[in-house]
Amino acid sequence: MYQQCLDIEQPTYPRFDKLLGNANAELIFRLQHEQDPFLYLWGVQGTGKSHILQAWVGQALARGDTAVYIHPHHAPLTELAETHDFIAIDQIQDLNAEEQAELFYLFNQIRNNHRGHLLLAADTPPSQLILREDLRTRMAFCLVYEVQPLSSDEKIILLNDLAKTRQMGIDKQVLTYLVNNWYTDLPSLLNIFNELANYSLIMKKKINLDLLRQLLKQQDKP
Repeated sequence: MYQQCLDIEQPTYPRFDKLLGNANAELIFRLQHEQDPFLYLWGVQGTGKSHILQAWVGQALARGDTAVYIHPHHAPLTELAETHDFIAIDQIQDLNAEEQAELFYLFNQIRNNHRGHLLLAADTPPSQLILREDLRTRMAFCLVYEVQPLSSDEKIILLNDLAKTRQMGIDKQVLTYLVNNWYTDLPSLLNIFNELANYSLIMKKKINLDLLRQLLKQQDKP
């Protein structure tokens, strides 16, 4: 579900402070409490940038604002984005020529109308983007943050918080084992966590170490 208002259930989605951890304190504050017109996030793959953008969109929707999350690999950036107050665009390094033109228009629209908010994400800092030159100059409008990866302890805290908000009773020992024995990137951890929750329902068993090990044996393990 992309170029539309996402149906994100706020109580079950990780909060910014859990998604970003202590190393990203200033960014957490800005995403939660400030409404900067242009923000740019970058970082290596697996730091959870996509989840951060979706959480930002979910936060805006919960306030009653219009918001949209766009990912060029799944749905194109089109003029439909112009009707939203909060626009999150992922993987902007992969935008095609038409999408780059639309992003250029969005920059100008928000800047000229003094209304709207644009949150962008990419794998590299703005200076390394290969985009049309006039769009690259617009990147100078953005506050830029490098997303730092979570520590192992922070990943356990994130999963524990997610379990609590979903009213899932999971012992910390189970989460520690998962973090230490699965892929270290955040998207993989969140995906296997969701699979574990579903697997527990299918098997009609409480989540414990035995159930987790049983699930991991069925996966492509590193």
